[in-house]
Amino acid sequence: MRFKGKSIFKGRVEGECVVYNSGLSFLGGVDPTKGIINENGKNISDRVLSFERSIGSTVGSYIIYGLKYYGNPPMAMIVNVPDETFITGALVAEIPSLAYISSYIFQDGDIVHIDGDYVEIDVDLKEVVTSILVHGDEMLLLRRSSRVSTYQGKWAGVSGYIEGLDPQSTAIKEIKEETGIENPVLIRNGGKIYVRDGKRLWAVHTFLFHLKNKNVNIDWEHTEYKWIKLKELKNFETVPGLDRVVQNLLL
Repeated sequence: MRFKGKSIFKGRVEGECVVYNSGLSFLGGVDPTKGIINENGKNISDRVLSFERSIGSTVGSYIIYGLKYYGNPPMAMIVNVPDETFITGALVAEIPSLAYISSYIFQDGDIVHIDGDYVEIDVDLKEVVTSILVHGDEMLLLRRSSRVSTYQGKWAGVSGYIEGLDPQSTAIKEIKEETGIENPVLIRNGGKIYVRDGKRLWAVHTFLFHLKNKNVNIDWEHTEYKWIKLKELKNFETVPGLDRVVQNLLL
């Protein structure tokens, strides 16, 4: 699968990916003399480093250059949200670097191909919607049945594959089919996030809807439902990435 970003320093490389799904400050976050991320000890030397956003002091630019000076530079860098520190460091160190591609697309060990503005990895991309339904200060969780094709027994929002309709229309259709609810009130379109699960990559279009009441009639895709407080979500075994969907929409 091919993804387009924006080159900071152009290059053509192929290598093993190391992922950090958070904000990374090179000053204090990376040891240039060892080529590792201090928090987790991951080796980034001669690898493709993917992280979600660059943060921290502008001195971080010198740390990026320091990685090269000490012989430990990443083969390439991919960041979703860059800052001036990242841009300056990548240019000064002449490390092939891309921006505006989410780190959640990748996982450790992926073989990544970079060519200019493009990144290519071996994944199976699926476009889906996930809607979070709320009433007052509670949200609806649905437990997936043994008859669905993925994540049987896990708790989820209202989800479905995008097939022939736009994402918002798909979300409304799935809500009616899975809960019997018509005309939910759209509060927020949270856009698209990526959730990686092995070789499968979910492109999840996220929506937040308000319901006038808590009456739900589940279909065959689910065995039960619960209305819960947001803080209770951690107590449930959910489908991958549901916590990020909720965070994206409610926090």
